[in-house]
Amino acid sequence: MPTLVTTISNDNRRKFARLDLALTVSYAVKGETGAVHDPREALSSDISEGGIRLMTPGPLQMGSLLDLQITLAGHEDQPIFASGEVVWQNKLGATSFETGVTIRTMPEKDRSRFMQFVFDQMSKIVMPLARE
Repeated sequence: MPTLVTTISNDNRRKFARLDLALTVSYAVKGETGAVHDPREALSSDISEGGIRLMTPGPLQMGSLLDLQITLAGHEDQPIFASGEVVWQNKLGATSFETGVTIRTMPEKDRSRFMQFVFDQMSKIVMPLARE
């Protein structure tokens, strides 16, 4: 079951509540000409309106621009499209990297679907807590 993480750091770096949730994310690095290179898949380890933490199989350069395709559970045939930028990365192992990606652009219809999905997932966590 997903968990809600609402930790706000002292430097207010996190502006959005985060949801610990594993989603399949396809990503490709955009080159200087806009062409995409080396498409790969990763799993998210948390998501928010402003960004996504990915568990990637290889390193990515800070500032790299990515084309993202986010697969929502139960909506596998309707992925969410977005572009993002790598803002941090931690090496966890030889072929495992924790990568922070900020969402730069997302079509409005995808943003609405994405936010509805995040809201629905968060309500599954918050509503049982409110009943206690």
